[in-house]
Amino acid sequence: MVHSRDVVEPAGAAPAAGAPVSPVTPVVAEQRVVRGASPLSMWVNVIYLVFAVVDGLIAIRFVLKLLAANPQAGFASFIYGVTAPLVAPFNGLLGNPSASAGYQLEVTSLVALLIYALIGWLLTRLALIFVNRSVSVSRREVR
Repeated sequence: MVHSRDVVEPAGAAPAAGAPVSPVTPVVAEQRVVRGASPLSMWVNVIYLVFAVVDGLIAIRFVLKLLAANPQAGFASFIYGVTAPLVAPFNGLLGNPSASAGYQLEVTSLVALLIYALIGWLLTRLALIFVNRSVSVSRREVR
């Protein structure tokens, strides 16, 4: 929260030199700018979390394919099953070079990872356009 406080003297003629000065009641102007979290900021964090999980799973898939993990193993089978629908739109886009030992450089996973990261970033930027707001509250009192 940002606070600013200004004391404003009333306008008038300056007293002559040596003349008695009467007491002046200052006017206090106070302005507060309130910046707080809106409900949409929670959604920005949710978007970041969802796309971080998606990108993390695809990155694990990429590493497992690169290291020729056994697809019959439980963990590898789980990761391949969860990420298959996420990578499916990019299958056939680029070739995936592989070695005879089973190692595979799955370029489509890298493309999917990049595209999902870009979509997540774009959605959060769009949401932040609506979240970033400030409210000014002004109050004027005479003392």
